[in-house]
Amino acid sequence: MINPFTTQNFDCYLTCPRGLEEITSTQIESYCESVKALHGGVSFSGDLKSLYSVNYHVRTGMYALIKVLDIKADNNADLYKQITDYPWFEWVAHDTPLSIRTRGESRAFPNPQFLTLKVKDAIIDNIRRKTKRRPDIDKDTPIYSLFVFNNNNNIIIYLNSSGVSLSKRGYREKIHKASLNEALAAGLVMISGWQSQQPLYDPMCGSGTIPIEAAMIGRNIPGGYYRKEYGFQKWKNFNPRLWNTIVKEANNKIITDRLHIYGSDNMKSNIDLASSNVRQIFMKQWIHLSIKELSNFSPEEEGGIIIMNPPYGHRLNEEEELKSLYGLIGDVLKKQCANMDAYIFTGNQNLSKLIGLKAKRRYMLKNGKIDCRLIHFPIREGNYVD
Repeated sequence: MINPFTTQNFDCYLTCPRGLEEITSTQIESYCESVKALHGGVSFSGDLKSLYSVNYHVRTGMYALIKVLDIKADNNADLYKQITDYPWFEWVAHDTPLSIRTRGESRAFPNPQFLTLKVKDAIIDNIRRKTKRRPDIDKDTPIYSLFVFNNNNNIIIYLNSSGVSLSKRGYREKIHKASLNEALAAGLVMISGWQSQQPLYDPMCGSGTIPIEAAMIGRNIPGGYYRKEYGFQKWKNFNPRLWNTIVKEANNKIITDRLHIYGSDNMKSNIDLASSNVRQIFMKQWIHLSIKELSNFSPEEEGGIIIMNPPYGHRLNEEEELKSLYGLIGDVLKKQCANMDAYIFTGNQNLSKLIGLKAKRRYMLKNGKIDCRLIHFPIREGNYVD
């Protein structure tokens, strides 16, 4: 049993998009100990400095969680007893709003919503017995956000230090309905191996997430640079001096080298939204945006990296309509993009075959619940599949 406000070192878990575990682990190794890539996240240990550093620096992480309670429970009674035995009242005041969310299922607890209710009842009963009052459940603005992970009757309860997901950088004024998660977009750029001196193109840029994440990487801007708040800043043990030191040291390492990043889209509304987002990060002079049909795409400079995220078309009629688009992607890459490396991120394996180019590698990733591939096409002469 861990009290997160009296313990000097924590066992933690950083969630991330599936397929980005290894890349995520490398980003936090210098700040933490016992870093290990797992399925859907990275475990690590560290102190407050480690926790603050992970939250501020990481690009592909989602939630930095502190392990509070790790139990085995085979039924409701066993679950209730073990959770009520933990001294929640020592750090959760009766007037402190809580939120609880559950992931996973097991034979004993197949319904995540039911498990959430049982955990909530046990925690509140523990606090009420000691204080004669009960805390409120507040899903929107909690002081303490708890994550319950359920795996084969192993119940782990974590305290979320991040607040809202770390993927919510703070530069988006509006959310495009098909926008990539920022953490996932950063992961695509990092997998591509793009270097800041190279040109980078996104011919289907939508609201500009991939170009913006590339610009942040190229400038060494921390993932949390534009965020206004974190969950741990509401806690009673928040150390503003330590936090300000971490932020200052990281910000001093931001570089100002010129970037060569290009985004285009065939919809003016998308480019307007992307332009608004780019202005939020003061990168207008380095992220060049334009309204352009894919058929008219041609690189502004020789060499470089192309990353695009075409629509997946999971409905049958949509898939039929997208066949010509995927064929066009292959034609444009073949005819206009010699000696470049293209990375196509798609959740439709059937449509990806219509690109007609020989892939060097396929990276398995998830976009939410959708199984996806980031497909690497080195564009050289004679790369059409026979």
